[in-house]
Amino acid sequence: MTSSNGQMPRDQSLEFLRSGYLFASRIRQRAGVPSDSQVPVRLRLMGRPALLIRGTEAVRDFYDSEKFSREGAMPAFIRLPLFGGGAVHGLDGHAHAVRKNALADMAYDDDRVAGFAEIVAEELETMSAGWARRGTGTVYHDTTSAFGRAAFRWAGLPLRTEEADRRARQMSRLLDTFGRVATNPVAQIERFRLDRWATGLVRDVRSGDLQVHPDSVVAAMADLRDPEGRPVDERTAAVELQNLTRPTVAVARFAAFAAVALVGNPEWAERIREASTAAGRLTGIPEAVAFAQEVRRTYPFVPMLPALASRDLEVQGCPVKAGQRVLLDLLGTDTDPNHWRDAGTFDPGRFLDVEDAEQIEAFIPHGGAGVRTGHRCPGEKIAVTALSTAVAALCRPGVGISDDPDDTTFPWTTMLTRPATGVRVRYDRSASPGRR
Repeated sequence: MTSSNGQMPRDQSLEFLRSGYLFASRIRQRAGVPSDSQVPVRLRLMGRPALLIRGTEAVRDFYDSEKFSREGAMPAFIRLPLFGGGAVHGLDGHAHAVRKNALADMAYDDDRVAGFAEIVAEELETMSAGWARRGTGTVYHDTTSAFGRAAFRWAGLPLRTEEADRRARQMSRLLDTFGRVATNPVAQIERFRLDRWATGLVRDVRSGDLQVHPDSVVAAMADLRDPEGRPVDERTAAVELQNLTRPTVAVARFAAFAAVALVGNPEWAERIREASTAAGRLTGIPEAVAFAQEVRRTYPFVPMLPALASRDLEVQGCPVKAGQRVLLDLLGTDTDPNHWRDAGTFDPGRFLDVEDAEQIEAFIPHGGAGVRTGHRCPGEKIAVTALSTAVAALCRPGVGISDDPDDTTFPWTTMLTRPATGVRVRYDRSASPGRR
């Protein structure tokens, strides 16, 4: 748990920025901890001691609200452009529970998720038709637009296609630039523009100048309340409206990774194609869902999450002082050989007979514990729905995914990462049976 000379290591904040998704493994290696060990590792970040943890026992500790809090845990230069000021991600206790349940009522409700499934399938059909018409496309950029339009329609936002695409691109640009010294100002500018736009929507809904369906997501966020039952300020409501839509745009990164994985696993592409063709739809294909879950398990998205110890305590036998930062290694837990058979092998079959993947403690690409009782992302069902539907669309006859190394490789030292090309596709009209 210490450096080889028994002293606390030097500050590793810059190394974190340089190493990206490789940071946790490099820290363990430097500390002499075996790659399959779940022993916590001490380090120093932002001038203060910290602790790196992984595994199911670590997940249980990390999501124990009596042990850890989120307020102030994530550096502001990452948190503010990504989540927005006053977002649910930085709340604790009763305030967090009230806000989280208000969001879960929208994003985690099965009927609303089913409604989203219909919408995202329509938007991906439109995307596929564009590929057929042009003969080419790009997975990341085109699913960004499709997912964005689907998310805005699902939320009840009355946007024309051109504006929906523009807002989705802004959200994508924010995700491409936040948290990096050179580009974070771009993310901050996009955050300002998106906040101004969404605040205007909330203000217009509250004043009656914008008529929306009373049961819509945007109506619910415009009426968002604090624990005392008072309406939250317009900007906070706007931030949470974005937090119910922007994460769907972010799933385009997983769609690009799914395209890469399909190139490397052609037998699964054929299997999904056959299942989707037989079902006559893009949604709810078990093979596509299993493939999507394995993409989420193995490909890099969020590397780790921070929390602060609420009191002096012990984590996996390691003393932690009150206020000390603890980092949960998400990717390391998702690929931990202690919890996954052949953890380094891409095998969607491991999810085929799993009814509810959220019940797997070691499966935490969107965080762990319960959605309503902890800090797990309430949009996980929507993310899986969007990704699995895109996987089925990518497996359709006529869609040819590029196997050029420029399309199938990406840097592990850049966060958030993705293939720089976005993964190009070509559409062979002669292989397509036509629209179904």
